[in-house]
Amino acid sequence: MANGRNGNANPASLLQKVGKIPRRVREDCYACTTVIDPNLAWLDGKDSRITVFEGGKRRSLIDASGGVSTKNLGYGNEGVRRVIRQLLRDQREVFGYPHHDMENDYALNLAWLLSELAPLKVDKEVVFANSGTEGIEAAIKLCYNARAKSSGQNRRRKDFVACYGAFHGRTLGSLSLTCSKPIQRENYPTNAFTNSHIHFPARHPFFVYDDWGDIQYIDYTPNEYIEEVKRACRKGQIDIDSVNAVVFELIQGEGGVNVASKEALQDLVKFFKDNGVFVVIDEIQTGLGRTGKLFALEHFNIDPDVIVLSKSLAHGFPFSAVVYDANMGWTEKGQQSSTFAGSPMGSAIGLEVISQLLSNGLLPRAYDLGERILGPALRTIAQDYSEVVHNVRGIGLMHGIEFWNPHTRKPASQFRNEVIIQARKRGVLFLDAGISAIRITPPLTIGSDSENKSGNELGTIIDVLTESIQASRRKMKRIQ
Repeated sequence: MANGRNGNANPASLLQKVGKIPRRVREDCYACTTVIDPNLAWLDGKDSRITVFEGGKRRSLIDASGGVSTKNLGYGNEGVRRVIRQLLRDQREVFGYPHHDMENDYALNLAWLLSELAPLKVDKEVVFANSGTEGIEAAIKLCYNARAKSSGQNRRRKDFVACYGAFHGRTLGSLSLTCSKPIQRENYPTNAFTNSHIHFPARHPFFVYDDWGDIQYIDYTPNEYIEEVKRACRKGQIDIDSVNAVVFELIQGEGGVNVASKEALQDLVKFFKDNGVFVVIDEIQTGLGRTGKLFALEHFNIDPDVIVLSKSLAHGFPFSAVVYDANMGWTEKGQQSSTFAGSPMGSAIGLEVISQLLSNGLLPRAYDLGERILGPALRTIAQDYSEVVHNVRGIGLMHGIEFWNPHTRKPASQFRNEVIIQARKRGVLFLDAGISAIRITPPLTIGSDSENKSGNELGTIIDVLTESIQASRRKMKRIQ
C-alpha cells in the first residue's frame, strides 16, 4: 500500500496524529513486517508474563521464549529498574560520550568483570558493540586484524567456516555465516568473504537446511562427525590452510535448539586449533545463565579464542560484548569503534545482570529446573506422542522439541506451527526454531516469588504444550 506525507500538510499537525492511527494500518502501510503476528502487540511484562493486545483485547501470556532469551532475569526486574532510575537521577546524560572515544567507568568496570569471568585461558580484552550481529561483525574484524599482525601463511588466511543451522545475525558479514533458514539469506549477497559450512556437531539427530535450501537429516556419531570434517578438507571443499576462523554456537537456538556433542565439539576445536584456525564461540543466546552456567562453554571444556555475548547481557537493552585473546587485539586508534557501544546505560545494566546471576542462586536453579522438571516432562511428551515428536534436547532452561512424520522421516513444520497457534489460545507464547522445532527458553526467574509458583508456571507451560499437541492432532488429523 502506498503511503507518504502530503506535501501540503503542516508537519506539526502530523505529530498530533502520532499514536492515533490504528496499529494494523501503521503495520501494513508504514512499518516493516513483524516476525510473529501483526495482530499481536506487546504492552508490558512482569516476571514470566507479558501483556499483549490481541483481537481488540488485552491478554496475559506466559512468555516461554523469555523475550527470545533477552529477559533471563524476567520482565520488570526490580534490580535493573533500580539501576536505570539511579542512572537517570545521578547523571545529566545517561548515554554519555561515545565510549570508544572517551572512557566511562561503567564500561571499564564491565570490561574488567567480563575479562575476569570469561573462561579463556589467556590474557583477555573486551570490545563493546550494540547487538549480537554487531558483536559477530567485531569478532570477524578482530580475526582479520590478528592475521594482519602475523606473517607468512597465517597472514593470508581470509576464509571463515560456520555450521549449517547457524544463526549469527543479519548484517552482511554475519549473514555470510548464518545458515538457519533460506528466507534469512534470500535476496542478499552471502559472500562478504569466502565461507564454508559444515554440519553442526550435535549430540542428537536433527533436520537442517543446506546451502541450497534443501532439507537434510543429520545423524552422526562423534567419530563419524570429525572424519566428515577432515574428509571435506582432504577433498578441497575446505582449504584449511586458508581458514582464518571457525564460528559456531554451542547450542543452535534459531537453528532448532541443537545441542553440541561434548566429545565431537572437543575434537572439532582441537582439529581447527591444531591447524592454526581461530575459534569464535557465539554465546549470544546461550550465555549469561541460560544453560545453568554463566557461560555455556563451561559445559563443554573447550578453549576458544573469542566469545561473543549479547541479548540478556543488558536485559534486552541494545548491547553486546566480545571477549578475546588480548594478543589478537587492535593496537591503533580508530581501527575499531562505534558511536553507541559501551554506553553507561548498557554497561550499568550489564553489571547488574551479572551481579544477580552470581549472587541470587539463579545459575544452579536454572540448571535444576531444566534437568529436574522441564527436560523430563518434555521427554515424557516425546514418549507419549512419538508419532509426532521426533526428539527433545536442551540444557538448563534452553530446551527444544522437534516434530516430524516418522513414516516419511520428514519434518512436520505445519504441525509445529499449529501447536504454537493452539498454545497461544491457551495463554502461552512459544516461538519456533529450526525447520520444525519449538524453543522453550523462559526467564531464569520463572516463578521466583515462590517455588510453588515455579512448579505451577513451568507446569503450565508443559500442560499447555501437551494440550496443544492433542488439539493439533485432532485438527490436522495427520501431519502435513
